[in-house]
Amino acid sequence: MSDRWKLQSSKNHGAYRIFSVREDFYGHPALENAASFFVIESSDWVNVIAVTPSDQIVLIKQFRPGVGGVRLEIPGGIIDDGESPSDAAARELREETGYLGDPPQLICEVEANPAIQNNRCFSFLINNARPDATRKLDSGEVIDVQLRPCSELDAIIADGELQHALLQLPLIHFLRQRDSQ
Repeated sequence: MSDRWKLQSSKNHGAYRIFSVREDFYGHPALENAASFFVIESSDWVNVIAVTPSDQIVLIKQFRPGVGGVRLEIPGGIIDDGESPSDAAARELREETGYLGDPPQLICEVEANPAIQNNRCFSFLINNARPDATRKLDSGEVIDVQLRPCSELDAIIADGELQHALLQLPLIHFLRQRDSQ
């Protein structure tokens, strides 16, 4: 019965630099009136787990205005119009860190937050990452690059050093894949 929702209409509420907001009205046989839901429309984005030949992970620290603080993360960003997720992964790694590596390998694809967002998040592994390019930060970005041994990833997550849920998930997938090899 929960799969019988039908979109009846939508109303745009505003477009902003990196997202827009719309209100969708859905009908369901169990409801007398249409239910109203707000949706944040955003481009898909990518995350990159970049591992060096010496088995270190390339991490970044940058300011996150949503929490008003600097956070430890893996590189990533918005997929440009017409760009493939794997091309975006390689570009984001290069722009944010100056690192290049092997062709990106998809680790996982998830819906960011399907309750209110329409976008997906693709996470990639890039092996043999090495500093070999000029960084090209977006305006307003200040990013510190750091290398940490992959053997520390479990502790980094467990200790709350890396708190972003959409970044923890691909790292957990990555650690499981490594453990199964």
